[in-house]
Amino acid sequence: MDTSRTHLFVVCVLALSASLGGCSPTYRQDQLIQAIQQICATEYHLTVSARQSGQTLAVYLHHSGVLQQVGNQVAFAPSANEVLGNLFEVVHRVILSSDSSIRFYVVLISDPAVAGVYLTFVRYLEDVRRVNANLLTPTEFFNRTVFDMKYASVPVLNLDELILNDIQLEQFLSWQIAKRIQISLTDKLQQDVTPVVDIGPCAGEFRDGEFAFTLNIAPKAGLTVSDEELQQFFEDATTVIAQVLSGYRFEDFETIRLIHPSTGKNLILPRTRLEVFR
Repeated sequence: MDTSRTHLFVVCVLALSASLGGCSPTYRQDQLIQAIQQICATEYHLTVSARQSGQTLAVYLHHSGVLQQVGNQVAFAPSANEVLGNLFEVVHRVILSSDSSIRFYVVLISDPAVAGVYLTFVRYLEDVRRVNANLLTPTEFFNRTVFDMKYASVPVLNLDELILNDIQLEQFLSWQIAKRIQISLTDKLQQDVTPVVDIGPCAGEFRDGEFAFTLNIAPKAGLTVSDEELQQFFEDATTVIAQVLSGYRFEDFETIRLIHPSTGKNLILPRTRLEVFR
């Protein structure tokens, strides 16, 4: 996706001043979806659909002026900041002023100008509360937002037909850490005058008490990655993992595993060893 990280940063940190509400909730749990849809329509002329699965809320906006096709790339349209800022403001306002048990929300975005492509933003409500209380910087809040581009066989999604899973914190952390590993390794690689590898999308999952992350590190044509270089990549990735889990104070796991598929090499560390990397 051809969009600058600066533009994405602006989109991701929009509407951080949402009201936390008073002593009594403004919106009841059973009013949540209706309130989001009604406010979007009446205040911002945005037609959205919403659906709740357990403690996860999904909101979908199909709207012109959000995305644009530039050659073979998809980018944010000039009016994306305003449109998405309004949408996030409503989502934050309603959820944070309600008595709902929502812990995560997923915002899906598509544009009739770019059929079959939709963007997803996944956030943890505790992160929204913390940034509103100035306990997180906007940069850290941006880093904690899981952003992805996906493809659909239909131009307009129907939330009622999608399988929406109730997101768990372990799952969210595995997605976030995988993204942050990729960004960290890519940023560090850009400091090299002649990088020997390419960094692709990394994958993460949590299963049976273990976080597993697959590192997409491929040597450039005609080059190889030495054991020392691969070990350094493992250490850099482990530092990211340790810092993120420490930031969430999350300790409900036993081990982490780093996997480099092309060489078949794994690094397995128990939870207690992560202290060294924080």
